[in-house]
Amino acid sequence: MMEYIPGQINESFQKEHFFLVNFNFSWTNCRDKRWGEMSMPTDWDETDTIELSKGDVVVVRFFKSSPTSESYSYLEKVIYSDGVETEYKIESIISREFVVRNTMGPDESRLFTHVTKSFERDKKINLLLNE
Repeated sequence: MMEYIPGQINESFQKEHFFLVNFNFSWTNCRDKRWGEMSMPTDWDETDTIELSKGDVVVVRFFKSSPTSESYSYLEKVIYSDGVETEYKIESIISREFVVRNTMGPDESRLFTHVTKSFERDKKINLLLNE
């Protein structure tokens, strides 16, 4: 596991974002090196792939490795369609732009659906019910 370091990015990108996976997809994470440390071609051997299926939800926060870099995803956890939650807490090579662009377009062609508001609403409802 790798500590989350936001870098210089707006606070709204530092909170957890939930994305429903609409198609089978391979998500690639860093292994022992952080995204900003991956500069050599052999560094790409230092990645791990997670196989995601339709119905899984990825929970990410975004970070920048330097003030001038693009934003990338920090994978907090995956909520699998069978209800199992697995924490990863690791930087990913998946850029924020990739995620955002793949939430646009017709519903049937989107790789991800942004479902953060649904998860936040459910969390509030559960808090109220448990009071």
